[in-house]
Amino acid sequence: MKIVYSSENKIFSFDESEKSLTEIPCEKINKYRETLRSIQQKKEWKTTGTGARFMGSHTADMIDPEEHPVRITGLSVCGDELVYGVNLEEVGSVYHRSFDPSDTAEGLVRASNEFLFGSFDIKDDKLAVCMGPSMFQHIAVMDMKGRYDEYTDGDTIEENPSWAANRNGIYFSTAGYARNQSGAVAATSPRSISYFDIDRKTMSEIVSDEKYDFLHPHEDKRGNLYYIKQPYGGEKPQDGITFKDIIMFPYRLIKGLFGFLNFFTTIYGGESLKGGDPKAGFTRLREKSQKELIIEGNVINAEKLSKINEAQGDKLSGIMPLSRVLVRRSPDGSEEAVKKGVLDYNIDENGDIIFSNGRHIIKIDADGNETHITKAYLAINITLAD
Repeated sequence: MKIVYSSENKIFSFDESEKSLTEIPCEKINKYRETLRSIQQKKEWKTTGTGARFMGSHTADMIDPEEHPVRITGLSVCGDELVYGVNLEEVGSVYHRSFDPSDTAEGLVRASNEFLFGSFDIKDDKLAVCMGPSMFQHIAVMDMKGRYDEYTDGDTIEENPSWAANRNGIYFSTAGYARNQSGAVAATSPRSISYFDIDRKTMSEIVSDEKYDFLHPHEDKRGNLYYIKQPYGGEKPQDGITFKDIIMFPYRLIKGLFGFLNFFTTIYGGESLKGGDPKAGFTRLREKSQKELIIEGNVINAEKLSKINEAQGDKLSGIMPLSRVLVRRSPDGSEEAVKKGVLDYNIDENGDIIFSNGRHIIKIDADGNETHITKAYLAINITLAD
């Protein structure tokens, strides 16, 4: 079995039998970044030298093509091919390609500058997909030629569509919007799990609670419904000023002032107050900004959460808060917590759970035994292939 996932907007395939990890290139993304590099090289004379520093257009202000906003939105398998979604700026696309990394051929399913694509799931060559403007994506069914029918609408957002195992229907996560007097979106309701029956064209709510968000539904062949449950809006940093904050205030004020002056002289003088390579400061700033991530409403401090999880006995500690729980709901409506700290997951043909905790991919079998698969940073869009 192959476990396919995206990590930092790259696609990887892990072969369980061979214990090997392969990156599968996305030609659309590669060509896009090559174009950006070419444009930057042509403008290089404007962004180097003393004159460029004086004009404020020094190379340090240029965005590395590898860090330019590109998002892989979904992965699934159709036959012996991989299907993946990409959002480049305001253009949404879905492509298909082989699993062979040396094969650069890439087929287009559909592209649009009117809507973006979210995650999707494939069954019988049909994509259950969320598509539309970023804040107003709705559930549709699309074939591999790009023809689609949209089934939901309204002042809502639908996400994480997944085909029912034994019925012609789609599970998904949904939330409504509240607007202020001027008509702007002021708040989002808690996310619930709903089911759309395609044959009857009816929708029913399955799980909801005003205190929780419910995300990423999947149904196994026994009719058990799995989903991720987390506090409404996700985990946020603790508010309030502590005694330590008061004691450290003068130090942090001086440190912050020095940091600002160092940043200013690095940009406009080309030289750091600390000396050394002026680009090193930007590297540290970039690393500092990456210590905190926002994942589906959760503000994640990866280093801090990993230590907390380790302290609570998690040998393969992840970076997700333990309040984010994978739940199994049986056909009779009873619920059971399966695993805490789950980022994303999928279920194989045997009912085994393959999940990511942000640092590792792990398998849970029917008896609850856990097996480490591979290290994987922020593995999402997990899909399985033979």
